[in-house]
Amino acid sequence: HNRDLRTGLLGMASSGPDTNKSQFFLTLDRCEWLDNKHTIFGKVTGNSIYNLNRFNEVEVGEHDRPTYPPRILRMEVLLEPFDDIVPRPSAVAPPPEPAAKKRRKGVKNLSLLSFGEEAANASSHA
Repeated sequence: HNRDLRTGLLGMASSGPDTNKSQFFLTLDRCEWLDNKHTIFGKVTGNSIYNLNRFNEVEVGEHDRPTYPPRILRMEVLLEPFDDIVPRPSAVAPPPEPAAKKRRKGVKNLSLLSFGEEAANASSHA
């Protein structure tokens, strides 16, 4: 079974059995050696493919790793093939909302200013 493993595919690679660790990846070129090894579940479409090609231009250092790894700030699912699947409720409760802090009314300390006496006189005449 030979899939067409080409530029722009989104996949996930496992770190091994029972590790519960994985890494997402995007293919930047043909990669037949990945055939039947990892889960491919999406692809980059439209003009976004041009942004993906820019990943090939990043500076790399030791072990061919990016010196300044690019970050994907947002993505959009264009086609949801599993519209009949209902997401499971989260097992982790969301963090509680922080309580609103009460603000204390500030007190003007005009003696800290070089013109404090003038400001104090002006506010007492108002």
